[in-house]
Amino acid sequence: MTSSAPRRRPRKDALANRDRILDHAEGVFATEGLDVSLHRLAEDLSLGIGTVYRHFPTRDDLLLGLYHRLQERVDEAGEALLSIEGAYERVVAFIDQTVQFSLDVPVARTVGARVQRLFPDEVRVSPTAGVVAGAVEEAKAAGTIRDDVDVTDIASLAGMLADLVWIRDPERSVVIPRMRVLVLDALRPQGEPRPGLPAGPVSMTELTRMAHRNRMDP
Repeated sequence: MTSSAPRRRPRKDALANRDRILDHAEGVFATEGLDVSLHRLAEDLSLGIGTVYRHFPTRDDLLLGLYHRLQERVDEAGEALLSIEGAYERVVAFIDQTVQFSLDVPVARTVGARVQRLFPDEVRVSPTAGVVAGAVEEAKAAGTIRDDVDVTDIASLAGMLADLVWIRDPERSVVIPRMRVLVLDALRPQGEPRPGLPAGPVSMTELTRMAHRNRMDP
């Protein structure tokens, strides 16, 4: 009696499991840190540990896979910028995207830092940087951004704003919009009228409490 070779599961099922693992890891890593075990993730998802190992032999491989997927989101956001009319508007949209990404994916920076240490050759500059660089040069030529600004300045300012997402609401809803106005005002050519700041600011007491508050607290 001959036995037939075992049928392989359709690739779409394997990809679905991989996505489930990455989705769950993203959420768990955001709330519990990056050292949650693969066994724990497998149990949460009711998957055999062998299934997890087939996709990610180690937790470091899982972190790398998550990093690559997050980079894909950044790349897609950069492509979306191309549909925005106006160079200055594309620059502003990039800054807003960066802040929103940090709000939506709080684990992104931690994952990036770990991958930078473990797999430095895997870290790359997103094509989004080229899109933003082009927008900056167009805006400078049009006189809508000061002419001594570089794309690295824009990326640094966006990162500074994104760093403020650790502040909790209701203070965050006051602080970030005010800082955004100040950042955009700093990009304006000299002589242009300055916009007013949104409501606020928070008090020094509130600011001190924010600085000492752990965002992981319940």
